[in-house]
Amino acid sequence: MNEVLKSLKARRLELKLKQSELGGKLGLPQSHISKIEQGATDPRLSTVTDMARLLDQELMLVPREMLPVIKSLISGGDAHKPMWSLDEEDEQ
Repeated sequence: MNEVLKSLKARRLELKLKQSELGGKLGLPQSHISKIEQGATDPRLSTVTDMARLLDQELMLVPREMLPVIKSLISGGDAHKPMWSLDEEDEQ
Protein backbone atom coordinates (compact mmCIF):
# COMPACT_ATOMS: atom_id res chain seq x y z
CA MET A 1 0.00 0.00 0.00
CA ASN A 2 2.93 2.33 0.67
CA GLU A 3 3.83 2.47 -3.03
CA VAL A 4 0.24 3.37 -3.89
CA LEU A 5 0.17 6.14 -1.30
CA LYS A 6 3.55 7.48 -2.45
CA SER A 7 2.27 7.53 -6.01
CA LEU A 8 -0.89 9.38 -4.99
CA LYS A 9 1.11 11.96 -3.04
CA ALA A 10 3.49 12.45 -5.98
CA ARG A 11 0.51 12.94 -8.30
CA ARG A 12 -1.09 15.44 -5.90
CA LEU A 13 2.15 17.43 -5.80
CA GLU A 14 2.47 17.21 -9.58
CA LEU A 15 -1.01 18.73 -9.89
CA LYS A 16 -0.03 21.41 -7.33
CA LEU A 17 -3.01 20.42 -5.19
CA LYS A 18 -2.83 21.15 -1.47
CA GLN A 19 -3.77 18.48 1.06
CA SER A 20 -6.60 20.72 2.24
CA GLU A 21 -7.95 21.00 -1.33
CA LEU A 22 -7.86 17.24 -1.85
CA GLY A 23 -9.41 16.72 1.57
CA GLY A 24 -12.18 19.19 0.72
CA LYS A 25 -13.04 17.25 -2.41
CA LEU A 26 -13.07 14.00 -0.43
CA GLY A 27 -14.92 15.42 2.56
CA LEU A 28 -11.93 14.77 4.82
CA PRO A 29 -9.85 17.16 6.92
CA GLN A 30 -6.34 18.08 5.77
CA SER A 31 -4.90 16.36 8.83
CA HIS A 32 -6.40 13.03 7.72
CA ILE A 33 -4.93 13.39 4.22
CA SER A 34 -1.56 14.09 5.86
CA LYS A 35 -1.84 10.94 8.00
CA ILE A 36 -2.77 8.85 4.95
CA GLU A 37 0.20 10.15 2.95
CA GLN A 38 2.57 9.56 5.89
CA GLY A 39 1.28 6.03 6.38
CA ALA A 40 0.20 6.93 9.91
CA THR A 41 -3.32 5.64 9.31
CA ASP A 42 -4.71 2.72 7.36
CA PRO A 43 -7.25 4.24 4.95
CA ARG A 44 -10.24 2.39 3.58
CA LEU A 45 -9.87 1.04 0.08
CA SER A 46 -12.79 3.26 -0.99
CA THR A 47 -10.90 6.34 0.26
CA VAL A 48 -7.76 5.39 -1.66
CA THR A 49 -9.86 4.70 -4.78
CA ASP A 50 -11.58 8.08 -4.46
CA MET A 51 -8.23 9.81 -3.98
CA ALA A 52 -6.85 8.13 -7.09
CA ARG A 53 -9.82 9.10 -9.23
CA LEU A 54 -9.73 12.71 -8.06
CA LEU A 55 -6.05 12.76 -9.05
CA ASP A 56 -6.91 11.35 -12.49
CA GLN A 57 -5.48 7.92 -11.72
CA GLU A 58 -7.03 4.49 -11.48
CA LEU A 59 -6.34 1.56 -9.16
CA MET A 60 -6.23 -1.82 -10.85
CA LEU A 61 -5.56 -5.37 -9.73
CA VAL A 62 -3.34 -7.31 -12.09
CA PRO A 63 -2.05 -10.86 -11.94
CA ARG A 64 1.35 -10.92 -10.24
CA GLU A 65 3.01 -12.60 -13.22
CA MET A 66 2.00 -9.62 -15.38
CA LEU A 67 3.74 -7.05 -13.15
CA PRO A 68 6.98 -6.92 -15.17
CA VAL A 69 5.03 -6.17 -18.33
CA ILE A 70 2.85 -3.55 -16.63
CA LYS A 71 5.85 -1.87 -15.00
CA SER A 72 7.65 -1.80 -18.34
CA LEU A 73 4.66 -0.16 -20.00
CA ILE A 74 4.33 2.40 -17.23
CA SER A 75 8.02 3.28 -17.20
CA GLY A 76 7.97 3.72 -20.96
CA GLY A 77 10.62 1.07 -21.54
CA ASP A 78 12.50 1.10 -24.83
CA ALA A 79 9.69 0.86 -27.39
CA HIS A 80 12.17 -0.13 -30.11
CA LYS A 81 13.62 -3.06 -28.20
CA PRO A 82 11.74 -6.32 -28.86
CA MET A 83 10.53 -8.31 -25.88
CA TRP A 84 12.33 -11.35 -27.35
CA SER A 85 15.76 -12.01 -28.76
CA LEU A 86 17.46 -14.72 -30.78
CA ASP A 87 19.65 -17.25 -29.05
CA GLU A 88 23.34 -16.46 -29.48
CA GLU A 89 23.76 -19.53 -31.75
CA ASP A 90 21.00 -18.31 -34.08
CA GLU A 91 22.54 -14.86 -34.49
CA GLN A 92 25.56 -16.18 -36.45
